[in-house]
Amino acid sequence: MLFENKKVLITGAGRGIGRQTAIEMAKEGAVILGLGRTAGPLEEMAGAGGAAGGKAYIRTADIASYEQTDEAVCSLAEAAGGIDIAVNCAAIFEEALFTEMTPQQWRRTVSIDLDGVYNVLHAAMPFIIDAGGSVVNVVSQDAFYGCPGYSHYSACKAAVVGLTRTLARELGPQGVRLNCVAPGITQTEMTMERIAAGREGYLEKLPVGHIGQPEEIAAAIVFLASQKASYITGQVLHVNGGMYLG
Repeated sequence: MLFENKKVLITGAGRGIGRQTAIEMAKEGAVILGLGRTAGPLEEMAGAGGAAGGKAYIRTADIASYEQTDEAVCSLAEAAGGIDIAVNCAAIFEEALFTEMTPQQWRRTVSIDLDGVYNVLHAAMPFIIDAGGSVVNVVSQDAFYGCPGYSHYSACKAAVVGLTRTLARELGPQGVRLNCVAPGITQTEMTMERIAAGREGYLEKLPVGHIGQPEEIAAAIVFLASQKASYITGQVLHVNGGMYLG
């Protein structure tokens, strides 16, 4: 098994890509440390992960809060006996043209999509260093492609790419690998409205002929988190059906 007895911290673990990643890693023997905003989806994920043969610990926290995040991450690490791998999936995705965007909308997105990644990694990194583990940060093709109406989201995801590459250099000598997965348009609760409004337009731009599914993104995350990717760090794996060719 790829992750036998590995403790894997996953943010946004109750829904979408985070949930699917938790299930796929549980199938490979991982102990899932699920972090999310609401208990219900996390409990459902834990049940699905258990059915897949894994074990799960869950905690709720607002990752925009450093204090809440630090407490939750340390509590999960204590319960599980450490953290080997972190996968940052949590994000918000709210449409607003830049000229109409309020400072509150900008700050809300930054607080979760960028500050939240810092908060989680800062809390988890001592455990990951001890384990000689790995990190996968889920970003977006929007960080490279640009997406009208989502300048705040795109800016945050681009910043996470820079953070990931810098930490790959800083922490590589300590045995830690960090990479990004950049999904294209993917069928999740977060993107339902966007897809519904432009499905035909998306399909015209996708050489593979279909909109991405969480399982397809999770497969890339699983690979980069595993020892099969032991010689890969500081990289971005684009999983977008050919919409963006970077």
